[in-house]
Amino acid sequence: MHLHDSNHNLQRSPVSCGEQRAKLVSGGVYRTDRVVALGMVLCAGTFLAFFIYQYGLCAAWLPECLFHRWTGLACPGCGMTRATHAALHGRLGDAFRFNPLGMIVVPACVVFVGMRIPAWLRNDPQPLRCRIGACGVGWILVLVLGYWILRNFPVWPFTLLTPL
Repeated sequence: MHLHDSNHNLQRSPVSCGEQRAKLVSGGVYRTDRVVALGMVLCAGTFLAFFIYQYGLCAAWLPECLFHRWTGLACPGCGMTRATHAALHGRLGDAFRFNPLGMIVVPACVVFVGMRIPAWLRNDPQPLRCRIGACGVGWILVLVLGYWILRNFPVWPFTLLTPL
């Protein structure tokens, strides 16, 4: 047996570092970079929720709505800070009063994203997909634009949509 033949049997097939990592990640191991990113987002969100809970609407660091400042009209997001403050204090009726669309859409988005986070951390294919398509996006835009327009009519019942 020649020395060359024995070395040939010991050689491994070339595998790149990326392929090895892909095999490890697809096996259900959490990706460290995504865990760190999620931790940073959760810390920032907790910090923001604490300050909104603690200081509420009198905090000078809260940005004001530029659309409302320039036009005097309410945008679709107007009232969300007050709604968040009220929701954090358990006053869900007041929160819904400040921004009804936001109090429906934001919790639904939080639940949907929360259901997808474990698979995202493992880099697994997403078992839950939201396939709304172009027609669904169009309906969402119509809903938001309609809400935006209707909440600025100074006539009852549309005055119920304006933040206090």
